[in-house]
Amino acid sequence: MKEYENREVEQEVQEVPSILAKRKLLPGDRVLWVIVAMFFAISMVVVYSATSQLGFKGGIAGMGNYLQKHIVTLCLSALLLFACYFMGAKFLRKITTFAYGSALLMTIAAYFFGDATNDAHRWLDLGFFRFQPSELLKIGTIMLLAARLSAKHHRIKQIHLLPSTFDIRKWGSRQERDIIFDEIFPIVLPIALSCMAILPAHTSSAIHLYILSIVILFIAGIRWQELVKLTIVAAVTGLLIIFTIGRGGVVIQRVTERFGRRDKAKTEQVYVSLQDKYSDSDRSCMAIHNGGLFGVGAGRSVMRARLTHPESDYLFAIVVEEFGLLLSFVIVLLYLWLFFRALRIFEKCEWLYAGLLAVGLALLITSQGFLHIGVTIGFLPETGQNLPFLTQGRTGMFCASIAIGIILSISRQVEQGTLVPPSQQPNNKHI
Repeated sequence: MKEYENREVEQEVQEVPSILAKRKLLPGDRVLWVIVAMFFAISMVVVYSATSQLGFKGGIAGMGNYLQKHIVTLCLSALLLFACYFMGAKFLRKITTFAYGSALLMTIAAYFFGDATNDAHRWLDLGFFRFQPSELLKIGTIMLLAARLSAKHHRIKQIHLLPSTFDIRKWGSRQERDIIFDEIFPIVLPIALSCMAILPAHTSSAIHLYILSIVILFIAGIRWQELVKLTIVAAVTGLLIIFTIGRGGVVIQRVTERFGRRDKAKTEQVYVSLQDKYSDSDRSCMAIHNGGLFGVGAGRSVMRARLTHPESDYLFAIVVEEFGLLLSFVIVLLYLWLFFRALRIFEKCEWLYAGLLAVGLALLITSQGFLHIGVTIGFLPETGQNLPFLTQGRTGMFCASIAIGIILSISRQVEQGTLVPPSQQPNNKHI
């Protein structure tokens, strides 16, 4: 009798966690949910503060208009996040090719039908929404790489990224054909197409996407010798394309402005304004210096009126100036925290596709954030990269929300035990 009662108690104890698990409001990585909530809250404060100078001309109504637009953007971003959160990894795998192809076509279409900003055709205007398709292409490229690398995980160490010989006459052999069509085309071709589609309008984004792709290949297990050889070929090819399409001057100018020494006050006329001799990078560093440890206070930034894009390209500098290094340090920790949570999800994933997708998207968000910070502190030349989750602009917020929604979806499936690799079928070998 006692044994029967003990069994009943054990059954009740075992049933309680399962009932609680079913009633859990948002299954998945709870820490990631906290990180997202903190990003959204900080975004409302810093964007409103950074855009107050822009809205000042329209009075109180103008200042509130920027905040109102950003709140709408945050609400739409939350809807996108939850839409991706409820998508399963198998469904994402099925739409990977379509998502990548659509993003690639839209990025190319921007050169013919899009709006030009700073002599670069990056934007598509749909009438009610103006967005930058190259940001979607980054996500699509990561999805496609994750799918194709997972399909070849059983021989990942033997994969070639370049032909074993540069003698074109030998490319007709069966061995070389297998390398070219079964290894190079499925993996290298998407990276090349994406980078070439982005390169003419946004050189720094193309370089960023290539480096990100190389890191994903390395995490998947591709030999580092192959990665080095591919990078050398890509660097030479990229430089030739940059100077052929006329973007070489822009690249040289930005690098020179960052690392060169400027003495305009000595060479120009005396009546030239002292403000004119400073670039946005210089003013950004001044804003950081003014902020110090605790900042000058919300809405009291001096440099936001002198920076070209304080609400986007140089938002981190305004954050430091107004809120100090303490809040800025919290933002840096949030990006790092997000990436390490994704690494933990990657370690728990039994399906390589889902793990690579989670860590790749987290790396996209984190690396883009640090690129933005590197520009604002004067460490890197101007790249035009936004600060994910924080800068004003719907494209950046939407894409970051899509990425984090997918990561949360994968963490949800890991927790629920539903993320199981699909059975090996013939049609899974070629994606």
